[in-house]
Amino acid sequence: MLYKSTRGESAEVPFSEVLLGGLAPDGGLYMPTKFPKFSIEEIESYSNLRFYELASKILFPFVEGEIRRDVFQSLVKDTYEEFEVDDVVKLVELEKNNWVLELFHGPTLAFKDVAMQLLGALLNHFAKEQGKKIAVLGATSGDTGAAAISACARHSNVEVFILYPHEKVTNVQRRQMTTTQSSNVYPLAIESDFDGCQSIVKSIFLDQDFQINATRFIAANSINWARCMTQSVYFFWSYLRLRESNDDLVFSIPSGNFGHAYAGWTAKEMGLPIKKLLIATNSNDVLHRLFTENHYEKSEVDQTLAPSMDISVASNFERLLYNLYDDDSSVLSSMMGTFPDKPISIPEDKWPSVVNFFSSLRSSDTEITGQIKTTYEQSGYLLDPHTATGMRAANILASQDEITVTMATAHPAKFVEAIENAIPGHNLDIPERLKTVLKKEESFEVLPKDYDEVKKFILSKVN
Repeated sequence: MLYKSTRGESAEVPFSEVLLGGLAPDGGLYMPTKFPKFSIEEIESYSNLRFYELASKILFPFVEGEIRRDVFQSLVKDTYEEFEVDDVVKLVELEKNNWVLELFHGPTLAFKDVAMQLLGALLNHFAKEQGKKIAVLGATSGDTGAAAISACARHSNVEVFILYPHEKVTNVQRRQMTTTQSSNVYPLAIESDFDGCQSIVKSIFLDQDFQINATRFIAANSINWARCMTQSVYFFWSYLRLRESNDDLVFSIPSGNFGHAYAGWTAKEMGLPIKKLLIATNSNDVLHRLFTENHYEKSEVDQTLAPSMDISVASNFERLLYNLYDDDSSVLSSMMGTFPDKPISIPEDKWPSVVNFFSSLRSSDTEITGQIKTTYEQSGYLLDPHTATGMRAANILASQDEITVTMATAHPAKFVEAIENAIPGHNLDIPERLKTVLKKEESFEVLPKDYDEVKKFILSKVN
C-alpha cells in the first residue's frame, strides 16, 4: 500500500514513511492511494473474531508490503492486552435501539488509547528495524496527550513532546500527562488555546531544522493516518455485534478534530453499511456550521465542559474534502492554500449526498449538563461531557426505529467538575489508576505562544 498527499505535490510513500512522518512535505495529509474493499459476506465472516483478530484483518491491507501478516497480528494482539475488557471496547444498551459503545477501557480511560497504543507498538517496530531515534510530537486539547505518553513513554528510543493549552485542560487530563516521572516525556503547557498548539506542531513538521535533525519527528495527533485507520475497526466491531437487526447503523460521534468521524467515513468507504454519522459538537461548532450551512470557517475558541472538543479548525476535514473532490488534489491544494483567510464550502453537486450521510448538533454547556442529568435519571448510566454531546445528538437527530450507537469517548471520572454540576453530591467512583495520578508529583514546562521558544526547547532536548 502506498500513500499520497491530499495536496498532490509530494511523492507517494509506503506506510512506514506515513507513520514516521507528520504532514506531507507539501503541507497536506497522507491518504492511501485506494481504500481496501470488503464485501458484506467477508465482513460477516469475521463475526466470531476477537477484537485484535478483527483489527488485524481490517488493518493489514494498510501495512501490507512492509510488515509480515504474522508479525502484524502479534503486534496488534500485544497492544490490546493492556485493556481492561477482553474485547477492548464494550457495547451497552440503554434502551431499545439506543446503544453506547464504551471506548474508554484503555490505560488512560479515553477512546484515543484504542489507536494510540497500536501507534506506539508500530513506532517501536519500525524504530528497531530502521535503527532510528524517534520523537513523538503532538498537540492536545485533552486526552490525546495522555494517550500518546502512555503508548510511547516505555520505549527508550522514543522522546515524547506534547503541547497543550495552559490552564485549559482538566486537572485529571493534565496530571495524566505531567506525572509519568519518565525522563523521555516532555509535557509543554503553551500559553495559548488548542489551535495555537496545533499551529506550532504543524509548523515544526514543515521546518527544515527538524527535517535534517538526526531524530525522526512523528505526529501523535489525529493527522497521523495510523490513528484514523485504527479507529475504523470498532465501527466494524459494532456492526458485527448488532447485525441481526438487519438494519444499517447510525453512529453519533462527539467530534472536534474530525479524526474519529473520518474513521467512520473510512469504514464506509471500505464497505461497511453505515446509514449515517451524527456529528456532535460543543459550542465550538465549526463542524456543525459546516454540515448545516455548508460553511467552514475558523472562529474563536470557547473553553467548555468538553475540552477535548474545544477546537476551531478540524484538521481531518481536509481528508473528507479530498474525497468529496474525487481525490483531485489540485483543486484541494488551491482551496487549502487560502484557508483560513477564506472560508470553504463543500461542492454543490456533492452537498445532497453529504447531508444524507452527515447530520450535526451543537450543545452548550447547559445542554451538556442537562443531558448528563437526564441520562442518569432515566437509565442510571453516567456520561462524560463529551459523550453527552453525542447522546443528545442521538436523541434529537435519530428516529426511534433507527439503531443508534453513541461513542462514549472518555470515562466520566476524568471530568469530576462536570459531573458535580450535573448531579450535585453524586458519589463518583474514581478508578484506582486515576487515584494514583492525583497523588503523584507533576513535572512540566510552561512556554509562551512563541514558535521560536518552543522550537529552541525541543531541539535542546533531542540534540
